[in-house]
Parts: sequence; C-alpha cells; structure tokens
Amino acid sequence: MADFAGAVAAIRLRLEGVWNNATPIAWPNEKRPIVTDADGKPAAWVYAEVTGTDSGIRGVGKPGAHVIIDDGLIELTAFVPADTGTAEAFTNATALGEIFRTKQFYDADPGACIRTWSPRVGGADASADSGMWVGVTVTIPFEFWRIA
Repeated sequence: MADFAGAVAAIRLRLEGVWNNATPIAWPNEKRPIVTDADGKPAAWVYAEVTGTDSGIRGVGKPGAHVIIDDGLIELTAFVPADTGTAEAFTNATALGEIFRTKQFYDADPGACIRTWSPRVGGADASADSGMWVGVTVTIPFEFWRIA
C-alpha cells in the first residue's frame, strides 16, 4: 500500500536516478558525502529534504475508500564553497528543479501517485553551514495522492 514513507523514497529514487551531475547529494540524518575535490579543496554538493505540509480528504466516501492528498515540498539546496561566486549554485539549483518540473511518478497502487509542480529557485544564502558554503535552494511543491 502506498504511504508517505514510500513517496519520500520515490522522490529520492527519482532525484538520485536522474541527477547525472558529479555533485554528491546529502540527506537528513545520514553521513555527509565527501565534499572535496581530488586536491582536497571544497567542492559543490547538494542537501535534499522532503517535508509534508498538509493533508486532507478529497470528496466523501467510506473509510478505506477516501482519496487522500498529502501536500509537501521538495527542498534541494545546491552548495558551493564560499568565495567562489554563485553561478554554479544557481546552475545546479535550476537543473535540480527541472528533474521534478510538472512530473507524475510513484504510481505504486491504483489511485496513488506523486504530482510535482513548478520549481522555485531562491536567492543565495551565505550564512549556511557556518559560512564555509553558499547555498541556493530550489523548492518544488508536490501532492501525494492515495486511497485510504
């Protein structure tokens, strides 16, 4: 049966399966990947989060036959080393957003799917991660549809 944990796993699978950039991806509560180049200098990386923001029942019906829509956000922050400009961060954030622009996936069960919408690229944040990095976040709203 499709559930929110499965939806998060499907988002991760899509991101890691489509992202063909050498930039590593970090996830909450997991060890950060190596973020240095071959010379030991800091290198670009991405931090990924999936957050549920709302949930509701669409329509009426008996329990077990309700259409449930869980709203959420996919937030991907493209980090680059401080003092290296922001072009690479904006380029990576934009490319990450395009992976999810108006897609449908995780068709796990009849009536279950994830639908993503238009990505929103934010501004550069130099305060991230103790000032060692500058990050640009792209936020992609999504809906997780299921029957429960």
